[in-house]
Amino acid sequence: MAEGRIRNPHEAAAALAHGAHSVVVGTAITAPTALTATFVSELAQP
Repeated sequence: MAEGRIRNPHEAAAALAHGAHSVVVGTAITAPTALTATFVSELAQP
């Protein structure tokens, strides 16, 4: 089981590809403020 710091589908797929039986996502999909902050940070213009 992979748990923690799984923030997007790519990371979840990578964990499964590396042998994880399951993936716990948690805050990445249950905390809208954290999710929004991640998008703002990743898409910020210089």
